[in-house]
Amino acid sequence: MRNKKRFVALMLAGIMVAGTACGNGGSKDGGAKGENTVYNTFVAADPDSIDAQKGSDSYGNTVVNNVYEPLIRLVQNEDLTLKPEAAAAKEWKVSEDAMTYTFTLRDGLKWDDGQPLTAKDFEYGIKRTVDPKTGSGSSFLLADILNFQEVNSGKAPLDKLGVKAIDDKTLEIKLGAPAQYFINIVPFRVCFPQRKDIVEKHGEQFGSEANTIVGCGPFKLTEWSHNSKLVLEKNKDYWNKDKVKLEKVNLRVLTDENTRMNAFQSGEIMSVGTNKPEWTSKFDKREGTKTQKVDLPAVDYFAVNHQDKLFKNKKVRQAFNIALDREGFNNTVLKGKSAPAYFWVPKAISINELKYREMAGNPVKEMADKLGDPKALLSEGLKELGMDPDPSKLEVSLIMTNSPELKKSGEYFQQNFQNKLGVKVKLEMMEWAILSGKINKGNYQMGYLAWTADYNHPSAMMSLFTSSANAVRTGWKSDEYDKLIRDAAKEKDENKQVELYKKAEQILADETVIIPIISGTTNIYYQDYVKHINLNQFSTAGYKDTYLEKK
Repeated sequence: MRNKKRFVALMLAGIMVAGTACGNGGSKDGGAKGENTVYNTFVAADPDSIDAQKGSDSYGNTVVNNVYEPLIRLVQNEDLTLKPEAAAAKEWKVSEDAMTYTFTLRDGLKWDDGQPLTAKDFEYGIKRTVDPKTGSGSSFLLADILNFQEVNSGKAPLDKLGVKAIDDKTLEIKLGAPAQYFINIVPFRVCFPQRKDIVEKHGEQFGSEANTIVGCGPFKLTEWSHNSKLVLEKNKDYWNKDKVKLEKVNLRVLTDENTRMNAFQSGEIMSVGTNKPEWTSKFDKREGTKTQKVDLPAVDYFAVNHQDKLFKNKKVRQAFNIALDREGFNNTVLKGKSAPAYFWVPKAISINELKYREMAGNPVKEMADKLGDPKALLSEGLKELGMDPDPSKLEVSLIMTNSPELKKSGEYFQQNFQNKLGVKVKLEMMEWAILSGKINKGNYQMGYLAWTADYNHPSAMMSLFTSSANAVRTGWKSDEYDKLIRDAAKEKDENKQVELYKKAEQILADETVIIPIISGTTNIYYQDYVKHINLNQFSTAGYKDTYLEKK
């Protein structure tokens, strides 16, 4: 769901479900029945890429979930829980040892240019995710596949990966060890099919424009005006096209929060997510509007560059971690509508019936209680680096996206670190594409991001920092941490899984691999004639089942 996927800009995790926003082709009065086939929505930033394997941001994920057909989908039940649904695969089997998954494709599958969709396309897509030449930001999600480490590190050829098309209709995936959650990963972009000829034709430009991809899902991407809008149109070659009620989906790129809220208020879009009292007070009274409170499987955090000459020091990192006034930020800037995050795995994540967060505690708070004064700790770290121990002579760079609503947040952090540590923070605001590029190249000191879990299990968050993962380039690696994550994946006893992930999460805190800031909930508001709107963050249904029912 990391939905799914997917690091995003500050506090945008709270509006990701707004990707299910909809309308009626621009009419503000509801329109006639015949107009119920055009769906108006938005993304909060221009996608970094619509390359299903290479991209990892949630904005692009909104698109690829609709233009590609996965083997299976996770769809929402009436009670907002999820169930697996057959998609390209009409059935699948898991071996007794839980090491081999066999998927049988249905008849009549096609790409949107009329070419047949086969198991070979799924084999190529999965291998392309793992191929180190691709540079996938989410390849680590496939770490349980046989020989992943060797292949992803470039030490073994792609044909050694445990993925094989037995014939045109049969795909086999072998794991290196049992992973209880693996079937939950299959619906996501890392396992999407891909056309080798199209990828090779467009090269580095693949996924950068609408005309550089060929899809196979319920919709086709027919237009992408960067930083303005994207248009999805019903795919007439889709195997289940009769079940798709929408003819078109218009995705406006709305980066400004006030613009989004006003667009919802005026009826230009029909769903938004917000926690801000100035808007919830209006929307609670809005006629014809439904609302749902949603737990977000997301955490806003500072990415910390461990290769930087300053932040390579553990005490320096820890000082910034414990100096952060999370309560003050939540109360002052967010008006108390989120929750301070002294952890990495959000409370929305569980292991079946076990509520992980309640069992795992607050590792950052525990570390802070042991370390004491953050300013003194920073001075110690500076001495170890051979630098002037006076924090007032230190300037640190913090990069954030240039969304207008983030300015107050940036100013709060500047003042917070000035008061607690005595350091100056240079705030650099930039477009999402530029910021993600800096993070990916390791060209930063601290960066404000958020991560939304792709599926409902602690591994969706914890595997992000294994040595084979490259979704967030912190430059940190730990053999001990890697082993804990591997052992947890194999463990069948759920209580023992919790203990292993708890130990690993404590390492993240003690080493200050990243600095978690907030987690929380949001309120989703939507027009009452919108049906099958996706409220569960782990759903991969896209707009396939959504429709408008107007009188």
